[in-house]
Amino acid sequence: MSANPQDLYAPADPVADSGKTLGDYLGALSRRRWLIVLVSGLLFAVVVVVALVLPPVYRSTATILIKEQEIPQEFVRSTVTSFADERIQVISQQVMTRATLLELVDKYNLYGAKRQSETSEEILDRMRRDIKLTPISAEVTDRRSGSAVKSTIAFSLSYDSEVAANAQKIANELTTLYLNENVKNRQQKAAETTMFIDEELNRVSEHITDQEQKLSAFKERNQGRLPELNISNLMGSERTSADIQRLEREIVFLDERKLALQSQLADTKPATPISANGGAALEPEDRLKMLQLQLTTLTGTYSDDHPDVKRLRREISLLKVETGLEQDATDREQKLLQLQEQLNQLRRKYSDEHPDVVQLKRAVTVIEKALRTGAGAPEGSAEAIRRARKPDNPIYLNLKSQVETISSQIAQMRSERQALRDKLEQLDTRVRQTPEVEREYLELARDIDSSRGRFRELREKQMQAQVAEQLERGRKAERFTLIEPPVYPEKPVRPNRPVIVLVGLLFALMGGVGAAALREAIDQTVHSARDVLRVMQVPVLAVLPSLPSPVLVRRRSWTRRIVVMGVLFAIVLVVIALHLFYMPIDVAWYGVLRRVSN
Repeated sequence: MSANPQDLYAPADPVADSGKTLGDYLGALSRRRWLIVLVSGLLFAVVVVVALVLPPVYRSTATILIKEQEIPQEFVRSTVTSFADERIQVISQQVMTRATLLELVDKYNLYGAKRQSETSEEILDRMRRDIKLTPISAEVTDRRSGSAVKSTIAFSLSYDSEVAANAQKIANELTTLYLNENVKNRQQKAAETTMFIDEELNRVSEHITDQEQKLSAFKERNQGRLPELNISNLMGSERTSADIQRLEREIVFLDERKLALQSQLADTKPATPISANGGAALEPEDRLKMLQLQLTTLTGTYSDDHPDVKRLRREISLLKVETGLEQDATDREQKLLQLQEQLNQLRRKYSDEHPDVVQLKRAVTVIEKALRTGAGAPEGSAEAIRRARKPDNPIYLNLKSQVETISSQIAQMRSERQALRDKLEQLDTRVRQTPEVEREYLELARDIDSSRGRFRELREKQMQAQVAEQLERGRKAERFTLIEPPVYPEKPVRPNRPVIVLVGLLFALMGGVGAAALREAIDQTVHSARDVLRVMQVPVLAVLPSLPSPVLVRRRSWTRRIVVMGVLFAIVLVVIALHLFYMPIDVAWYGVLRRVSN
């Protein structure tokens, strides 16, 4: 049993020795110092090896700026209204598709060793984890509200790879995909917007054309009953009523005038009366009587061959024919023959304009007409003769003309009145039907007006969409601009070997102390007077120093050798790992010398 010389004559106090003091812990650490060194050295060596063996991971990063629209939005407004964050996420989903990523893996032969043992989905998940997209936000002023808001002004796109060249290449590929996909999406959205407005404009135009055709057919079907003609129809109805009243007054006046003229016409002879020696005009019957009286007077004075006697007899014969006193058709034929013979004799002496010739021609004409038209009155009667004879009394003809004119005017006015009545009924019908027609007309008109308003609005939007599409095609709208392209990474981003070594050192020390504490906890050896008191429950009177034995000396010597060999082995192992996996020893040595010299 070993003991501290200071404890040889220390009083034994069971109460005071019941707990461990700091000296006990320090004594335990001193006893287990070689164990602590050995365990800590081994753990630290393992950590260093791990830090050196871990493959380096290189990262190539590109910074893409979200550049605002060059032309002010007050002049040209873009049709792509989504936020930058949203577009970045959408583009990320489109870029990181299975086909795109597998194409990059095959193109650059990524994850060569891992592709032999992992599935395609695991490779894709690994590649998605290696791709890093980090938005860069800043405080900006909202143009609408004027308040400060946080907006994404740029984003960084990076790729991690164990090969530095692959990191730069894949970062370049991803950057190109993001830039192209953004341009493609914006142009596609602008084109889709323009196409949609064009289709909507065509649909509204076809609707307007259809409604205009319906309105035209409606107007044609309801001519005169449209609302804008209602006042005209009312005024036309009033004018037509006034015209009808005027025509009725004129018809009444003309009817009275016609009755008066017909009364005068009934009292007037149609034939022109013959004057007797310049006296008053006589009817044919009266003149016949007068000529017969003259013939009786002349036959008492002259012979039958006297010219006056012959003339009177010819006139008497003609008047008999005219008055119908000769009732027998045979007598008329004989008389016609006689008159024709006399007419031929007079033509040999006189011309056709001689009064006697004219008189005989008229008598022949009357008899021939009487022979041809003997119906309607008794043959040879005075009425038939008067009918056959053309009226030549100017007064009669004038009165008859006036009666016929008035009759024609009355018929025309009655026809005009009937037409006006029909027109009045039509106008009244239009006025009555106008409210119903107006309702349907207003529905069509409102539909056409709203469609035309919609058409004008869509036309303006179409022009704006076309300008916005041209803005996208000219790349003058908001766009992604590469401000920092991916560069070749000179240093790996991980693992952080100094940190790993530092953490490993702390871990190794903790492991060594833990091993010593564990070994102390399971060790039942008596090392001090307190251990004797604890085990035997008897106060210790004195502590004698332990004498070194040859066995103990040899054991301590072997322990020191093992610790030294373990430390040397760890150092050699660290140097080999450093040389193989991190940096050649000569390069590291020259680097150290250069820093020391500086």
